[in-house]
Amino acid sequence: MDERKEDFIIKPPDYKEAVKTAKEIYIQFYYLSPEVESSLVKILHRFLERYDLLYMKDVLYTVLKELINNAIKANIKRIYFQAQGLTIDDKDAYRTGMEKFKEDTYGNDSKYDFSDLKKEKMLVRVSFIAHSDKMIFHVINNVPILDEEIAKIEARVKKAYKYNDISEAFDDVLDDSEGAGLGLIMALMLFKNIGLPAETFHVSRKNNLTVAAIRIPQMIDRAEIHTKITDEIMKEIENIPSFPTSIKEIQRILSNPESTIKEISDNIKRDPALTANIMKIANSAGYITIKRVDTIEEAVKKIGTKGINTLLVASGVQDILEIRYKKYEKLWKNSYKTAFYAQRLAVKLEKTQLVEYVYLSALLTDIGRIVLLSLKPDLAKRIKDIVGSKGSDELGIFEEIGIGMSHSTLGSIILKKWNFNEAVTSVVELHHRPHLAPEKYRELIYIVYLASAMLDIEERKGRYEMMDEDVLELFNLSVHEDFNSLHNEIKTAYEEHAAE
Repeated sequence: MDERKEDFIIKPPDYKEAVKTAKEIYIQFYYLSPEVESSLVKILHRFLERYDLLYMKDVLYTVLKELINNAIKANIKRIYFQAQGLTIDDKDAYRTGMEKFKEDTYGNDSKYDFSDLKKEKMLVRVSFIAHSDKMIFHVINNVPILDEEIAKIEARVKKAYKYNDISEAFDDVLDDSEGAGLGLIMALMLFKNIGLPAETFHVSRKNNLTVAAIRIPQMIDRAEIHTKITDEIMKEIENIPSFPTSIKEIQRILSNPESTIKEISDNIKRDPALTANIMKIANSAGYITIKRVDTIEEAVKKIGTKGINTLLVASGVQDILEIRYKKYEKLWKNSYKTAFYAQRLAVKLEKTQLVEYVYLSALLTDIGRIVLLSLKPDLAKRIKDIVGSKGSDELGIFEEIGIGMSHSTLGSIILKKWNFNEAVTSVVELHHRPHLAPEKYRELIYIVYLASAMLDIEERKGRYEMMDEDVLELFNLSVHEDFNSLHNEIKTAYEEHAAE
């Protein structure tokens, strides 16, 4: 037992060695603190990495977290019923207690004291077990589940595998106060989307314990995902305009090493709107220049051909988005900030050869989200409300079941339509999943991931404890204070640049 973690234990303490030798690992705790979450993510990462199944990390963690929250809620429920003097296995008492349980413990004004769980020894254990043909995950809490609760969960499992997408589930689920509500359906639909059968998940009562089990074969055939919303998305992609011909022509001139600054500048100035846009972006808070530039000639001289090409692309994308998706201008502006962070990080981390690729890739990371939000704004809002109400940071993973695909995947499809190179499309596709990064683009993807994570932390959509361990190790940021120092430096640089 690690004595430092008095509120949770990991056994064996050296879980990395246990993964190598295929020993069972478990983490036991009273409530889901940031430290517990961080440890869970790290164990899961090592466990899946060992069996070459890292692509399942986001899905599995989302499902495990849902089951953990349900287990903690079940423990809290038992304490609540005892405090109210109600017998939980009496049907009338159960109905009476449940009418007030959610409001008293999870309502807007309630602040539940998790110390009661420790006082009453209400534990949750998550175990990781590897067999030759399958992996088993258990989420166990030390109160027995009721027959009525098992029946509800079984009904939800059946329903989850019948829905084509989450929009069909919203109107069908009336109550998610139990451990058998919409959250569980969304989790199970993740399993369905990666080709796992309904039998993957099972919940049972063993003596005085409740055991939720996930059994995953080590050889998985991914199911073909196809929903009605996916059809709509593909139609939208077909209707997105191609890049302007004028930009393609200037890019052709830029690619010719014999082209002069005057020739490049003259071609840009033929399009007054493009000229104005490039000057605006070059002097914006989101783009790093040595000092203000006042003419296209100056921009070409100071920024260079690679920089001008980046600004051309930014201008072209912005024009398309403003015509078709004007109301999502705020997201686009946020992309400039991400791009600044990524570019400054590349310089700071001495990866200057990646600067232009990093800027352009980071700038385009949210293009898929803009298109998704424009297609299904009501559904996207409902998903965000559900996820937000559960205190979850996994909005991205719920896009995959709620809308049919993630914004990262959609973004890469759009960029392929526009004939972007493999490096940029790979970054956009994997900037939330750096563990899947191919070796040749690893540093590029890691830097954009880091920039995006910093902004998420600023907007309270993410936490340091949940960041990818491999990214932090590569850039020597495994100590929280080192990460904070770098983050503050980048943030300050942006604020100073924006104020100029």
